[in-house]
Amino acid sequence: MTIANVLQIFLLILGIMLVFQAYWLAATALFPKVINNARDRYKKPVSTTLIGLAIIAPTMLIGFVLLGNLPNPLVNAIGFLIAGLPLLFGAIGSAGLCQLIGHGLPAPTDQAQNWKRVWRGGWVLNFCYLLPFAGWFVILPWGIISGCGAFVLSLGKNKQANNRARGRSNQRAPKASPPAQPPAKPLPKDDSPRALRQQRTQIPSPETAPKTKRQRSPRPPRTPKEN
Repeated sequence: MTIANVLQIFLLILGIMLVFQAYWLAATALFPKVINNARDRYKKPVSTTLIGLAIIAPTMLIGFVLLGNLPNPLVNAIGFLIAGLPLLFGAIGSAGLCQLIGHGLPAPTDQAQNWKRVWRGGWVLNFCYLLPFAGWFVILPWGIISGCGAFVLSLGKNKQANNRARGRSNQRAPKASPPAQPPAKPLPKDDSPRALRQQRTQIPSPETAPKTKRQRSPRPPRTPKEN
């Protein structure tokens, strides 16, 4: 084997790893709620894998075996499309597994840059795929199958959450308007003699009263003294 063959194989593997990373990051950016739900589904890996297997096995059988062997090219294209969609769903849903791995390897910048969890977990999962035999024939197929199951279950969970939110919003009672306040009662009229006396006199206050100069009374003339 020459160096050119080694470089060709290396670049091929690196390209496949980058393609997986692109799918995982694109799914995280476009469907963040679905990927978060898929991460939760991976906490039950057995049921998630069985559901994914129940989806992928019949679709691949119908697509590749039944429709792929027919002479009509249009039917062959439909068959390959039917068989390829579950694989695409598996690649997208396995982003939840990458996010789960990234949560187990925290970093200080995860809160501000959530995509780094998927990026970090994706590289870990990619290197697990490189393991000979076990990675090629066990971990890689399990990641695709469980990813398909996690993706489908996450879509169903999102629909249930939306229906519950709509039901809660419809069940909210309209806000009751505040009760009308009775008109203010007029103050009782004071008919006491003192009040009547004050109303009649209406003594002005010192500030409003006009200021007048005090006039002095004329002094009487002085009488001359007698000698």
